[in-house]
Amino acid sequence: MILTDREILLEIESGNIRFEPPVERAQIGHASVDLRLGTTLRIPELDQHHIIRPRAGLPPDLYGRLVELEPNGYNFEPQRLVLAATHEKLSLPDYLVGRLEGKSSLARLGLMVHATSGHIDPGFSGVIVLEMYNLGPNTIVLEPLMPIAHVVFSKASVPPSKSYSGRFALQTGP
Repeated sequence: MILTDREILLEIESGNIRFEPPVERAQIGHASVDLRLGTTLRIPELDQHHIIRPRAGLPPDLYGRLVELEPNGYNFEPQRLVLAATHEKLSLPDYLVGRLEGKSSLARLGLMVHATSGHIDPGFSGVIVLEMYNLGPNTIVLEPLMPIAHVVFSKASVPPSKSYSGRFALQTGP
């Protein structure tokens, strides 16, 4: 069952769904909450000679250099990947699941907000890391705090045996 705006507001008011900083009422849609782009990007370097073996473990520098977003934004060129994070930290109770979705207005420009990781486990707490790819023909300017995605909440029929405690628990940035 997907939560509607009234249920989302009740969950926020009761402290079950938490956002830091708190979301504004205007960010709550009919059945989702808009999330904004944070202020840092991780920009992978192109190296055609680098061969990646994910099962062998990944060195931290593989994900690229960390860059602060300037107030006038970052020119996100076509056919490039950047990692980013939401401005809002999200904390979920054990009985809710989140699903990250890109904004359709940005998707129409060719911006893919998450490559494959839209699922947010029950009990998760942290910023949502975005694996963004520009599929479009034009450069897209990514500006700090711009609406970038929204999260949809569903109730689990039975809470899981344990809360999320994976490798991305309590993540703070891209």
